[in-house]
Amino acid sequence: MNKPKFTFNAFLLVVVIFSALYFFVTIGVTNVADRTAVNGFFPIEGTEYSVFYSSLEPDGIYSGTANDHKLVLEGTFGNDWGAFLEGDELYINEFRFTDLGFVRSSIVKVNVKTLEKETVFKNALLRGRCLSGEPVCSLDFSLPSNFPASNSLCSFDNLLTGGGRASKTAFLDPESGEIVFTVENAIERKFNDLYLNRTLEEVMA
Repeated sequence: MNKPKFTFNAFLLVVVIFSALYFFVTIGVTNVADRTAVNGFFPIEGTEYSVFYSSLEPDGIYSGTANDHKLVLEGTFGNDWGAFLEGDELYINEFRFTDLGFVRSSIVKVNVKTLEKETVFKNALLRGRCLSGEPVCSLDFSLPSNFPASNSLCSFDNLLTGGGRASKTAFLDPESGEIVFTVENAIERKFNDLYLNRTLEEVMA
């Protein structure tokens, strides 16, 4: 009686099957880990709302608690020290992807009572407050994650979106959100020391 031979083709088939199983299991475990890692719930001080990030639910501003919440305004908003609340107006960074896949930021104003949103500055980023209390932001700004200095495709994207020309640092009136002073061709290196860790009067001197 002839014994069946384990051919090379059969061996390849087994390898392909196990490779496919390994691939799908690995991807599945990675996705589960990612979902756990990206979820975040960040209360907005002085309001009943929070900024929420999730791979299972839409990013945005939510009301309620981390365990019992409701989406009130969809969007990818910043949750860092750059945001500030003035009366009923919340000034906050909003991030979006361009058609070429780069991340752009805009400063938006959200009324915490009506939840109406208005774009204040495009291609801009709130950075914090200076020592005298004025909010500080960067205008005509391209995020470092886009590698604007070395990525030629980013330069092309800047032309399409109007961002990243020559960054300016602007100081805002905390009550009106209007610009009160601007530093042209601002120096990004040591940004905190130059603009945040000083008063507006010192910067203007």
